[in-house]
Amino acid sequence: MARSVHLARIVVVCLVCIIVLGGIVPEMAMAARVLRQGMTGSDVRELQQRLVEWGHPLPIDGKFGPVTAAAVRAFQKSLGLTVDGIVGNQTWEEIRKAPTLIHRVKRGDSLYILARSYGVSIEAIMDANDLTDEIIIIGRELTIPQGRTVTASGQSLVSDNPPEQVYQVRPGDSASVIAKKFNTSVPALAEANRLADPNRLRAGQKLVIPGWQANMPRFAWPVRGRISSSYGWRVHPIYKNRQFHGGIDIAVPVGTSVRAAANGKVIRSGYMGAFGYGIVIDHGRGVTTWYGHNSRLSVKVGEKVRQGQVIARSGSSGVSTGPHVDFRIKLDAETVNPVHWLP
Repeated sequence: MARSVHLARIVVVCLVCIIVLGGIVPEMAMAARVLRQGMTGSDVRELQQRLVEWGHPLPIDGKFGPVTAAAVRAFQKSLGLTVDGIVGNQTWEEIRKAPTLIHRVKRGDSLYILARSYGVSIEAIMDANDLTDEIIIIGRELTIPQGRTVTASGQSLVSDNPPEQVYQVRPGDSASVIAKKFNTSVPALAEANRLADPNRLRAGQKLVIPGWQANMPRFAWPVRGRISSSYGWRVHPIYKNRQFHGGIDIAVPVGTSVRAAANGKVIRSGYMGAFGYGIVIDHGRGVTTWYGHNSRLSVKVGEKVRQGQVIARSGSSGVSTGPHVDFRIKLDAETVNPVHWLP
């Protein structure tokens, strides 16, 4: 009997050892080490990537240098942790959580304003809060998803340019004054802020300035004429299907001088399929302008042009129903509504 009990105890001890060695020990081996300035390794790279996701831009090179230490301190301070620049268990625990922010809805808030203020999409906010429409209630707390997608080299795939600016109306301001100040238009202000009457503003009111970017040049009209087709969804005049029109069509007679909307460098000049004889000008910082359906081109690739310089003659080349200029503005390869940027 005593021998049987002894053997049973040995079996239990062996099972415990197997569990410890097979489960707990590997988990302990996988536990993150304490990181501090001067260290290197894959865990430092993970730390850097997670800091970037939390909105602290820095290179992801696997080296814990002064920049990484400063980002760690900033992260610790933002979460109320001990600010020492050392990544211990508590800092690891917090930094490995999905980065989110909580915003309490105030009067005047909209999903558009929140998306632009926090640099995320409206769809992301709706998904994070299980919203089925864009109506939000004052006082409700909304989860704002944060984080940036990064490449293996640590480069952020989200632009570091500032989001669209929020401006607080001052006494004496008018919609036209504000539009002129930020190089936009009154209709654009009304559309972005859902203003029933843009001429009735009150001091202290906050307005989103649509498309405002510090790096966007001041554009001039490439031609003067009637806008025959606006920016956005439309039924294509030839194909008769619903398509997104990424520019504005400005109707002008054949041979009208087409001028550069801003200073820049010609990066494309030639026949561009459905776009006809077209020109693309690079204005730097990801901004380009496009001019389509011309009858004749006056500049070549590589030429530098000045605002107002004649670059082409209008026409109806490519897929077109009549003479016009298809004018487009792109920011980081994405089209924006040109009328928001033209005087």
